[in-house]
Formats: sequence, structure tokens, C-alpha cells
Amino acid sequence: MNIEKRRAEIAARKAEIRKLIEGDSENKLNMDDLEKELRELNEEDEKLEKRQAIERMLNGGAAPASPAGLSNPVARSANQPAPESTEKLYRSAWLKTLQGKPLTDDEKRAYSTAAESGLPIIPETTANQIIKKMYEVAPILQRCKIFHVPGNFKFAIEGTNDEAALHDENAAITAANDSLGSVSLTGYEIVKLVKASRACSEMALSAFESYIVEVIAEAVARRIEKYIFTGTGTNQPGGVKTAGKGANGAYIEGTDKITVDEADSFTEENVIALYGLLGDGYERNAVWCMNKATFFSDFFPLMNKSKNNVIEFANGKYYIMGAEVYFTGSLAAHEAYLGDFSYIIGNYSQDITVVRSEHSGLATNSIDYLGACVFDSKPVAGFGAFVHLAKTANQ
Repeated sequence: MNIEKRRAEIAARKAEIRKLIEGDSENKLNMDDLEKELRELNEEDEKLEKRQAIERMLNGGAAPASPAGLSNPVARSANQPAPESTEKLYRSAWLKTLQGKPLTDDEKRAYSTAAESGLPIIPETTANQIIKKMYEVAPILQRCKIFHVPGNFKFAIEGTNDEAALHDENAAITAANDSLGSVSLTGYEIVKLVKASRACSEMALSAFESYIVEVIAEAVARRIEKYIFTGTGTNQPGGVKTAGKGANGAYIEGTDKITVDEADSFTEENVIALYGLLGDGYERNAVWCMNKATFFSDFFPLMNKSKNNVIEFANGKYYIMGAEVYFTGSLAAHEAYLGDFSYIIGNYSQDITVVRSEHSGLATNSIDYLGACVFDSKPVAGFGAFVHLAKTANQ
């Protein structure tokens, strides 16, 4: 197999997919299929890159022979390491630049080449670590449909659909009045300023990378998670708060919301009734979301009181009538949502970037690092994918 040729084909196909998405003004593309194809292309490219690295190591001393009497300055002995990959050099250069450390000649070339080719500011390996950390901090993000498409993004959704009908032989077939809707996402800048000691400049690269990943990813993830739950969609991303069946996504008592008097406790009957309000089919992927205090004060007592095992604990996780419980500090006390979070659509129109500023921290002898991304989200409202249970103070 010609590895270089195949990797070039993969890069060309990824560029083609990007153009298809950017030009899909009528929402005719199947985003799930494209997302699957991109994932498979990335996995194949990663395997090919590893194979190339192994082959370089195996061929470490196999440089072409020089003409008689001349030394070959390019040849390496079997004991010399193979050249570092461009990605590894760029990653090292990027981290050293943030620390203010000098770069080697190879790192300078990798850094300038990456800048000229328009590669992401954050190295792919570091970016993947940030995404992984964000999912650890805010696991509900894994339940949402999240995309990484530059610029404004429009996602096609199912609209009104007629039911299938019986057909009499030889009778004319009338076209259904089906329609497609869409969710349009723009972008809002989410930032985190980290004021770090100048001692960071002396940290080992791996330790510095872990530090940056930790503080930036956690802060950005917490903010995005907050919008996923409480965002209004007005001058900020939208969330489950506006996913109801009422006007502007409001929840309607008895339709997709149950409220209990503030002085009363949640009961097994409340939980069962809320499940009954969930739209048909959404219970398959539904999960519960609430803050930890709400679960242990309002729901946990049902574990011992209920005869139907409403609350269960298995494999380190809590379940309410079979649906997993997700804890979040973004919701108020004494309220909970039950729903299918794949009906929250999000997009990073600009992935996370990190820049360094020495001058802003002169007064405190510190270095400022600014992490930022551009993100938007909206719920697919009006379908009954979410229901809300709360006490009167949190309606």
C-alpha cells in the first residue's frame, strides 16, 4: 500500500466533505452519515500515521549509499532515532511558544509550516485531550449532537409528517404533506482567562500541557454545560429550558411539566406521571438531569419507600425507572429534567484556541493565558423530547 497516497486521498476527501457542508444551504445532506465517514477517515489516517512511524524506525539505518570516498551527511546509524513527526514537532513548538521558551530549528520549521497551511492553532493531540476532559467534566455533552463546522450552521430536523396509509390496488397515491424543519446556529464566544505564575515557563512540556488542558477545558465545559441546561437562546446559546411544547419553548403544566408544592415531597406517582408526559419513543434514550442535592433530598428517599424499585444503583450509577441520572451544578434545587439530549444540537464554529499575553500580568509578575471558543446550541423544541419536574419555587 502506498501510505502517502492514501493519506493524501483521505485529506482530499475531508476537504471535499467540508465544502459539501458549507454549500448545503438546503439541508439535503445526511449529517449522521457524514459524521460517521469523518470518524472512520480520522481513525484510518491515525493508523496509517502510526504505520509510517514504525516503518521509519525500522528503516533507521537504510539511507542510500553515498558515492565512493564521500560521506553521506543524511545517513543515520541504527542507533540514531528517526526524525520526529511534524505533528509532534508542532505540538512541542506550540507549547514552548506558550511558555516563552526558545524553539529548535526543526520546531521553528514545523511551527511556520503549520501556520502557512492554516492548521489549527492547538495541536490535534492537545485538542483531543481538551475535548476528552470536557466530556469528563460535563458528561451530558456526550448525549447531545455536537458538530465542529466553521461559520453559521443549519441542521435539518423532521417537521410535520403524515402517517403511512393503506393503499388500494390501482388507486392513485396522494403525496404526503411531510415537511422538514431546521435548527440554525450562529456562535457566541466563550472565554476563560487563566492567570498563571511565571513558574509555568519552567515546567516540563507534558506537565504544562496537562495544566493548560485541565484549567481551560474545565472552565469552558462548565459554561457550555450551563447553557445546555439553562440557556435562553437570546444573546446566548439555548438549552433544555426552552425545549417545551409551549410558545417559545415554554413548558406547560400537565403537558410536559409537573409541579409540586414547595412544602411537599416528590412521590413515586410524580415520577410515573412525568414518564407518561414524555413523547412517544423518547424514553428509549432518556436520562434524568438534576443537581446532586436534589437527587439525595428529593429522589433518593424513594429508594426505600417505593415498592417498584423506582430508584436503583448499579455499576456506580443511579437510575430512576431505568433511566440513568446525570448530576449537574447548572440546575436549581428541587427541579429535574427527563429527556433525550440528542435533541440538543450544538456546534463549535471555532474550536478552542489558547493565546499567551505577558504584558497584562506585569503588575502581578504573572502570565495570562486566554482560552476561547465560539459555540452555539439550540433544542429541537415542541416534540415532547423533554419533560420537567419541579417544586413551585422553581417553575
